[in-house]
Amino acid sequence: MNTEPSGEAEPRVPLVAAAGLTVAATLAIYGPAVRVNFLGDDFMILHRLRDLHGAADVLRFFRGEFFEYYRPLGFVSHAVDWAIAGQNPHQFHLTNVLIHVVNTLLVLLIARALSPRALAGPLAAALFALHASNNEAVVWMSARFDLLSTCFALAAVAWMVQDWRGSRWVPALLFFWAVLSKEAAVAMPIAAAAWSSFQRRDSTATTIVRLAPWLVALAVYSVLRQVGGGVSAVGGASRIPKLLAFGTIVTAVVAMSSGRWERVRDWLQNKRIVFIACALSLLLRGTYSAWQSPGGLGPLAREKLSVAGFATFYLVSPVLTPGDAIFNGPSARLAWIVGAASLLVVAAIVFWLWHRLIDDTRFWFLGAFLAAALLPISALTEGKRYLYLPSAVMSVIIAVLVVELQGRWRRVALLAVAALLATSAVQIAVKIADWRWAGQMTADGARLVDSTLAPSCGTGHVVFLTSPVGIRGVYSHFYYETFEIPRGCMPEAFQVLVRVMRVDTPIAVTWSGPDQIDIIASPYRDNFVLSHDLRSFDTPLRASQPITMNTPLGEIQARIESGAARITLTLTPEARREPIHFFYFSGGHIEALSPPR
Repeated sequence: MNTEPSGEAEPRVPLVAAAGLTVAATLAIYGPAVRVNFLGDDFMILHRLRDLHGAADVLRFFRGEFFEYYRPLGFVSHAVDWAIAGQNPHQFHLTNVLIHVVNTLLVLLIARALSPRALAGPLAAALFALHASNNEAVVWMSARFDLLSTCFALAAVAWMVQDWRGSRWVPALLFFWAVLSKEAAVAMPIAAAAWSSFQRRDSTATTIVRLAPWLVALAVYSVLRQVGGGVSAVGGASRIPKLLAFGTIVTAVVAMSSGRWERVRDWLQNKRIVFIACALSLLLRGTYSAWQSPGGLGPLAREKLSVAGFATFYLVSPVLTPGDAIFNGPSARLAWIVGAASLLVVAAIVFWLWHRLIDDTRFWFLGAFLAAALLPISALTEGKRYLYLPSAVMSVIIAVLVVELQGRWRRVALLAVAALLATSAVQIAVKIADWRWAGQMTADGARLVDSTLAPSCGTGHVVFLTSPVGIRGVYSHFYYETFEIPRGCMPEAFQVLVRVMRVDTPIAVTWSGPDQIDIIASPYRDNFVLSHDLRSFDTPLRASQPITMNTPLGEIQARIESGAARITLTLTPEARREPIHFFYFSGGHIEALSPPR
């Protein structure tokens, strides 16, 4: 294995040729995503765009929050699409794909700047462009915030590592735009400090001067977020541990400027055994707490192990389906067991590459860059889009490591990467098909409901007896705003009785009396969740726990017999008198329940 930081430079692939191939490959794999319809949270964004009547109206996005988030630039980009094409979904998805293309080119530039090897840039770009877990960020219109924030964050880093004119202040401005797109980029000053301390080997004074514009941008964003958006400048008390971690890491990186990091490196040279011993000790302690402690450190250990497993799996695996099943419940035992195993593998890799990593200043910088990308999402496992920015950093790390191997190791690694890319391409194609199905199912369901309510607009009581959530690993749920698309109006009331989670289940719905509806799922796949108030769905249907509960619509009796789920809804007298339109999800689409005879 080559342990030199870079080795002798090879003839470069011309930048124009590398960029052209990168763009062509990205468009080839994600071109079909342009034909995906709106789905999930998209409709809530579209609802906010409907009232725009001129360019000045976009300023409202700087003066308000969105579900306690402050992401005005993301909404401005959506407003541009709305101005171009109205509620045509293809325009929104085309913009997403084009932003992904730009991000891929930025990864290419960063990798080329960090390694003299000919394949470094193209390989990093290919790994990022075809990163399987990135399908969610690219295909889902609502993930535009992640795409745009990552675009500005990568542009800031690319500007910095290329040392283009204005590199002291332009990257900070780009960082400011990144956090105005989404708060996921908030820890990027760590990368800025690391570049100055490790790669440029600046003095402490120079490092602080270079870091200052980034911290000013962060302070301005925090004030604007608090004053303009009405959102806590630090994200509330739950974000304080992350804020402390951010401050600690930035301080430590600045403290290692003026060449002091070299003393740290020299001290670490013969500490590989100590590292693996400490890592194993902490991992065993965390695993024991997760296994044995229902309280105390147990919940925290389970959460962090689950997050570690989620991040590790999706940052390196080209396979998506098993992960969907593992991490749906982040506190479930399988999730944190996988997390513990993932951390063990990471520790082994670091142990194997110990001297390669600590001798090379690029990996000090890339390690800090990865920490900056992961810190804001260190408690999240709900969506693979959260790993979009970290996947860019990981793609550069893997590319630099692989291309600087020599001989047999290089050939083996390149073959492994080729297999990974081929598998990822197939997985992305499969997931795009799933997104297209979900978008079409949602559009068909909205039209069915609208045609049932027509010609009235803004009235009617709609009940989904079963409603899809996360089917096929994509966002397939319905909101009030979902029904605006056909004619621009929503029903007066919309309620859901049962959520069907993750897996499509054959469901039969019939009237068993003038006031009684039977819902039968056979075979039952352990994926129904019920709610007492039809708002907070927190009661899963289990084989050992028959359920009887009262809801605003009436009494529910639910049980599992011979592998089939049976739910009986007995309507209240008020519900019987009200003209309710019932629908249900089964077999991949929404059906209307005919009135009782």
